[in-house]
Amino acid sequence: MSSFQFYRDRSIISQLPDELSCKMREMGLIAPDHYRIRFCGFFSWSGTTAVFLPVNSVLTDNGELAAHYLFQSLNRYYSDKLTGIQDTDGDSLIGGNLIFTSISLFEDYITNGLYVRRHKIQSVNKGKTNWSRTVSRHIPFISDSSPVYLELESSQIKNISDSETARIHAAIIRDIKKKFGVLINGEEIHFDVNLEEMPVPSGDQETQLAHLNRELSLSYSERDINLIRLLKRYIESIDGINNNILIIGTRHFQNVWESMLHKVLLGEKAYNQKLPVPYYLQNSKYHEVAEKGQRTDIVISDKSNQRVAVVDAKYYSALTPKDAPGWPDLVKQYFYEKAVKSTVSRDVKVTTHFVFPGAEQKLISAHVGKRGQGGTDLFIGELEYPVIYCHYCEPIGVMESYVNHKICYEFKKQIFEV
Repeated sequence: MSSFQFYRDRSIISQLPDELSCKMREMGLIAPDHYRIRFCGFFSWSGTTAVFLPVNSVLTDNGELAAHYLFQSLNRYYSDKLTGIQDTDGDSLIGGNLIFTSISLFEDYITNGLYVRRHKIQSVNKGKTNWSRTVSRHIPFISDSSPVYLELESSQIKNISDSETARIHAAIIRDIKKKFGVLINGEEIHFDVNLEEMPVPSGDQETQLAHLNRELSLSYSERDINLIRLLKRYIESIDGINNNILIIGTRHFQNVWESMLHKVLLGEKAYNQKLPVPYYLQNSKYHEVAEKGQRTDIVISDKSNQRVAVVDAKYYSALTPKDAPGWPDLVKQYFYEKAVKSTVSRDVKVTTHFVFPGAEQKLISAHVGKRGQGGTDLFIGELEYPVIYCHYCEPIGVMESYVNHKICYEFKKQIFEV
């Protein structure tokens, strides 16, 4: 695996090394008018991999593990998306085909090992007897009115482990280890000697694809068919890499952030179906337009069902009020609170919250007050607008929980303590 250099999404572009920013501009990841990076993922070139962690991530001594959590978080989120790699809203995973194929091949290798070609050999008195072939080819001796065959036609299955397909498989697994070993596994991978000593396949990528197509036509095992298709897909994905620059990541990590928090906070999946929806009056009849209804990010309840929190996952740095969500985001939360209150009894307390990436609490809460107060300790608020509480959750910890399918019960408890 190439050496890692760590950066954060939304970093100021001028603070990046010149060579890195130039390469990213060449690949279209930095627009001419961009002041800050808008990319979360991996940019690999010339033996170095720049890792762009989520905004406000806290780097520890184990950067490789943080990179692993990011890699697997991207894989889980985009694998779960209905359309996989491409989406109509532009939320796509750059290098998605390669990451999905690499992980699938790695997991198959760990489970099943290298490809083994099964070859059926005709034999005599060895292996499984083929009675129809024996009867048609040999004359029996009669003993006690029963036929006795001295030679039995049979067949054996011979496993060939050093086939051209196995060599292609081994070469690809070695390449995956080199490119993604630490990212997939979280630590350095040590494979068996047979993999390392397997000879390299012959020919170029086109030749290897042609061989795999022939092998696919001769395969009947479901595992073999799936494996050969994955090997073909990997070669095709690698063939599309420009100038030995490998990019895996997204410009839309805000969607990943929302999805991760929904999972680790155990958000209620179908709560939006309970919320009021708009109706239009036409020709003396009210028409429901449910598809234009409100859609909250995350709604969670405490164990007693006496508290409901409406949580908006905001992918902002939120270090100062100027870096925080604006009026449209506040208005949505106010209406969400009103809508959720209409679905619960009066004794249930409903609160609204922003959750930002970060380890240190910067903003405490959001309020609406009379204009012209500036920075003041004696704040005069508008009582009809509820308080929106601010929370910070360290991104690497969220990714770790998300990848390992864990619930952040302590953080969920903090939300209800306000």
